[in-house]
Amino acid sequence: MPVQIRHGSVTALAAQAPSPSMWMSGSECARASAIRAEPRRAQFIAGRWLARRLLAETLGGSWRDWTLTAEDDAPPRVSGPAPATLSISHSGDVVACAAGTVPVGIDVEARAPRRDLGALYDAITTDEERRVVAAHLDAGADSMLPDAMLQCFTHAWALKEACIKREGGGLFHTMLGHAVRIDAAADAARANACTWQWEGHVLALSAETASIAALTHSPTLSAFAGPRYWKLTRHLASR
Repeated sequence: MPVQIRHGSVTALAAQAPSPSMWMSGSECARASAIRAEPRRAQFIAGRWLARRLLAETLGGSWRDWTLTAEDDAPPRVSGPAPATLSISHSGDVVACAAGTVPVGIDVEARAPRRDLGALYDAITTDEERRVVAAHLDAGADSMLPDAMLQCFTHAWALKEACIKREGGGLFHTMLGHAVRIDAAADAARANACTWQWEGHVLALSAETASIAALTHSPTLSAFAGPRYWKLTRHLASR
């Protein structure tokens, strides 16, 4: 089955979801109870609720038939009516998830100003990657201006996080180690990742080429700007 993506409002989804004790697994309930900050807890509940709805819609059964784990610093493992893979991400009031039968990683990032943006961008990318990202996003000579740099940084961060989620590894340490190399791809047939933009956010997906191509005309993503296609390479030594 091709990868499917859904996104929504954390506030709305958390309000729609039944009481967590009625549908979450034991590890999910323990994780939710340990989250003291209410906005972060709402993100967790919204992501898990959206994921079950997506799994039921695309792979069968009802949302009650799907069980997710919730280990720290690990993607959820899925059990249900069919084999499935899953990735969840959230940023502020936006939550997104991707489901399929092949390894997948998704990340959503707000294009929000960050402290020491230039230094952080330099830390997670090489000179060549910054040139590639700027050219592929048509930033070009303006790539050092604050808005253009933020645009490029957000795409680069989201792409690398999506790839690491798909293939595994410690996130920030791996980013600093330049474990994922970003190259531009001319079209979906040459890509293993893509990005979209909407309402001040960047959504990145890392998946096999066939899954990327299948999402090109997805009605779920029709309101998004893009996609831009990318080729990500994971350095084996950094796994």
